[in-house]
Amino acid sequence: MNHASTVKQAAAVRATRETLSLGKKVQRSVAPAEPVLPSIVTIVPSAPRLFPLGQLMRASENVRHTNIEEGCEELADDIQAHGLLQSLIGYEDSDKIEIVGGGRRLKSLRIVKSRGLIDDTWLVPVLIRSVDEAVELSLAENLQQRTMSPVDEFFAFAELMKRGDTSPAELAKRFGFSERVIKQRLRLAELAKPILDALADRQITLDAAMAYASSQDQALQAEVFEVQQKRGRNAHQPAAVRLALRMKGVATDDRLFFFVGRERYEERGGTYEDDLFDEPGRTRVLAQPFLLETIADGMVDLQAVRLLGQLRDNAAWSPAIVGFVKTPDLRLHLHGTSLKIRPPAGFALVERDNGQQLWRAIRENGLKAHVLVGVDRDGQLAALQRCAFVPIAQKNQALKPSVADTAENRERSAIAERERDIIRWSRRLAVPPFAGTALEGRVFWPDAQHDRQEQRTIGGQSGFLVSANIFVTDDEIAAQRKAATVEADRRIAARAAEGAAA
Repeated sequence: MNHASTVKQAAAVRATRETLSLGKKVQRSVAPAEPVLPSIVTIVPSAPRLFPLGQLMRASENVRHTNIEEGCEELADDIQAHGLLQSLIGYEDSDKIEIVGGGRRLKSLRIVKSRGLIDDTWLVPVLIRSVDEAVELSLAENLQQRTMSPVDEFFAFAELMKRGDTSPAELAKRFGFSERVIKQRLRLAELAKPILDALADRQITLDAAMAYASSQDQALQAEVFEVQQKRGRNAHQPAAVRLALRMKGVATDDRLFFFVGRERYEERGGTYEDDLFDEPGRTRVLAQPFLLETIADGMVDLQAVRLLGQLRDNAAWSPAIVGFVKTPDLRLHLHGTSLKIRPPAGFALVERDNGQQLWRAIRENGLKAHVLVGVDRDGQLAALQRCAFVPIAQKNQALKPSVADTAENRERSAIAERERDIIRWSRRLAVPPFAGTALEGRVFWPDAQHDRQEQRTIGGQSGFLVSANIFVTDDEIAAQRKAATVEADRRIAARAAEGAAA
């Protein structure tokens, strides 16, 4: 009902009564006859009926639930000055009239009553409809006025969907929205309660609420919301919320999804969340991430048996592999995974940065071992070579460098030292000779410990500053004392001038 039609209806009602002015009681209540319309006309009659104020009750179905007290005193002042310009919307329930649309107006009328200007016999125009129609009319009225809380709007659309005889597409046509907008409102009505409360209290923006609704997992929403609450001024930024939800959620670009496969996930009833608040992308969020992990866990158990056979035959591992341990989240990470793993009974976890050396020690000492398995970045089952589980009593044997490792390390160190010497002397030999110059017999190369060679670009050419030591006698130093004093004073004056300018 728009404002203009409401004013006309109120004027018509006033014309059929003695008065609706505040401070005067209406002496009789005669409801205007409902116009008889042809059956082909589908527009519902809009003439209100008059009911005593004391007969009106705020219905539980009222679409406004947040900030219902806000502005009621001001509205009461306006009613006192100009009268009630807009009828209420409700339905009949026994001897009461349940008000679905106009809860704030009803509250304001009771404030006027408390001021002694009217009483319970004062007649109020109410547009009577069925319960469902009243809810829909109340929602339409509030949407037209743009005064409705977003949270109330979400729940009102959800309430209309509970009838079971309507669809988002039908609601979109009736209220002038796109079907996508209606679906968004329905999704927002399912947000975790702390988020809806924060939106109702204007602690977060609608954009932030839409970001939270990009996931349908209320527990995950609440978890991210709690973390965001602690961030102060930068809390609940939509981009940050989306990123946090995606990092904690599971999408189709996850390695476990590649491992399981789309067909197997969907065959077991797996579905996807529709992100109604973002442009479609390459990835979709899984609605049942636990199902994916359950399928993957069973597949790891089956495929690990074959993987162990391959590792026993591989010279880089060991024929004494007796079992496997799965990573906690089934994903194989290069760092940090092993810290959360419980070893098999009687075994201890050993780690070495050089996985080849670890398994060489296991082979040389004939140790039984379990391998750590998980899904790698390519979505394939693999084992992490830098970790192993060996008998507790033999843990030190796995950590001790083997004879082959010691010899290999010595050889590797010798090769590296030779290469460093070649590079250092190549740079020194590139320095022009000092023979025939004033520096002949005065330049000496520093030892390896003090040899500083720094890469620089000078005059557009890349190269190295090669350090060299130049010898001067005590007499030569004393002869430069006077010139050095002049230079020192000049530098001090220059620094003072720079300081003064600054």
